[in-house]
Amino acid sequence: MTSFPAPTPSLPTSSPELPAPAPGWAPACVVFDCDGILMDTEANWARVQRAVSERYGLAFTEAMERRMMGWSAADVATAIAEAARADRAAVHADVLRTEEETLTGHIVPLPGALETVRAFAERLPVAVASNSTSTILGVKLEEAGFAPHLCTWVSSEDVPRGKPAPDIYTEAVRRLGFAPGEALAVEDSVVGATSAVAAGLVVVAVPSVPDGDPVPAHHRAATLTDPAFRELMTRWLG
Repeated sequence: MTSFPAPTPSLPTSSPELPAPAPGWAPACVVFDCDGILMDTEANWARVQRAVSERYGLAFTEAMERRMMGWSAADVATAIAEAARADRAAVHADVLRTEEETLTGHIVPLPGALETVRAFAERLPVAVASNSTSTILGVKLEEAGFAPHLCTWVSSEDVPRGKPAPDIYTEAVRRLGFAPGEALAVEDSVVGATSAVAAGLVVVAVPSVPDGDPVPAHHRAATLTDPAFRELMTRWLG
C-alpha cells in the first residue's frame, strides 16, 4: 500500500503566539469552529479519510491524520486523487458519501460546548464557520442542538476557498454585521486558526490534539470548561 505526502495548505511560519488584543477589548460577536470545538467529530472525519485513502490503495498514517486535521472534503479529495492518480470528482463524491454514512451516532457535543454557545448567544450574535459541506454542517448543528442558538453558519461550499484561507471567517463576520477586528474566533486546529487570523479575528485556541502542532492564537485554553476560558468569558460578558 502506497503512502502519500498530502500537500499542506499554506500555513504561517511565524510564532503561533500572537499579541493579546488591546486592553479592554471585548468581542461584538463570536464565531465558533465546529468539529473539535463544539462536537467530537474529528475522530469520525479521520475514519472517513482513512477509509477512502485505503480504497484507493493509499496508506493513511498517524502523521497524515495530524496534517489533514481541519481540511475540507475538497482538499482531502484533491490530495487522495493526486496521490492515487484517480479522478478527483469521483474521490470527492466518495469522501462525501462516506462521511454521510458514518456520521450517524457520532454527533456528540463536547463537554461545555452547548453551555458556552448558549452563554455567548444570550449576549452576542454567534455563528459557526466550518470546512464541512453545507448539508453535513446543517445536520451536525441541528442534531447536536446548536442551531437554535446561532444567527448563521458558513460552510466550505458558501465561499470560494475553505480554511486555511480567510474566506469562511470573513463571510461569517460579514453576515453578523461586524468588522473582523470586533469578532472572536474559537478554534482547535492550525488550519482553522490560520483562517481566522488571516481574516483579522481575535482567536482563542482550544486544541483538540494537545500535543499537536502549536495553534496560532491570541489566547489559549485546554478545553471550553477550562478555568482560563471561563475567566475570558467572564471578562467579556460580565
